[in-house]
Amino acid sequence: MTIGLGVDIIALSRMKDVVETGGKVFMDKVFTPWEQERAETHPDCVAYLAMTFAAKEAIFKTFGIGWETGVQFKEIEVRDGEHGEPIPVLTGRFAELASERDVSRVLLSLSYDGDYAVAVATLSK
Repeated sequence: MTIGLGVDIIALSRMKDVVETGGKVFMDKVFTPWEQERAETHPDCVAYLAMTFAAKEAIFKTFGIGWETGVQFKEIEVRDGEHGEPIPVLTGRFAELASERDVSRVLLSLSYDGDYAVAVATLSK
């Protein structure tokens, strides 16, 4: 049973600008160390970061919450599954919210083409 749905789209040029101007501060605020290392090895670093950022935004939207709940972007880590599928791992306040809502699974789909990256996320019971 689906209990939340979220989608996000981001221009790759916007992510490139944010990474260049925000640098290490932005990276450390949004991406986990594992995600930062993964970006360095991805064939298109900017596309990877944009997809991962869109994933975090989409997951945030599935919960229908605001920042006042104490969540942080780094409490969502997007890992690679056995077959390359994106596997979101929730920690901290996001994990608490998932437990409170009896979330059994967070499903995630990511893509990029041309100038944009997109993510769709669902919460299921």
